[in-house]
Amino acid sequence: MKNSEFIIDRVPITKEEVRSINLSKLELEKAKIMVDIGSGTGSISVEAAYINPNLKVYSIEKNAKAFELTAKNIEKFALKNVEQIQNNAPCDLDKSDLNSRVDCIFMGGSGQNTKEIIKWSYDLLKIGGKFVANFILIENLIDTKNYLSECGFKDIEVSQVIISKLEKLGKGNFLKPENPIFIIEGKK
Repeated sequence: MKNSEFIIDRVPITKEEVRSINLSKLELEKAKIMVDIGSGTGSISVEAAYINPNLKVYSIEKNAKAFELTAKNIEKFALKNVEQIQNNAPCDLDKSDLNSRVDCIFMGGSGQNTKEIIKWSYDLLKIGGKFVANFILIENLIDTKNYLSECGFKDIEVSQVIISKLEKLGKGNFLKPENPIFIIEGKK
């Protein structure tokens, strides 16, 4: 999905190229239940739910403005398979429809409690479940890698994604870089 399809306002969005990589790493084709922590505009929740109508998505966001923006994007795409939770993670999920643990978790924002979120995520995931997170700060990446190991995650991988977009500059064109993004993934 193009970024232009989303209602964005001034809330950060996971850019379409990075979003595509994240959704692939979450292995959604095998998933029935997904959690999106720090949903922001809701681009991960919305695209995951849109391309996988049988996927149940729990979209967690603490910021009221971002929560409202996610709601607008869910409504825009008429999604019935996303449940929003306005809260800090870790938090309770409505487990009435959960016969087992969740298949995958994406963390786009964690605030100051990354370690608690990772422990909660490990407990929530089924065996073989995927955890994927994005960062722009290398210190957050290093901390998360250490926390994933401490909690027992396996097959931890780190990638750096650098996207540049063609833009006009005078009579010519140049590739304007966006912020590099670190993607970390692990498996329970």
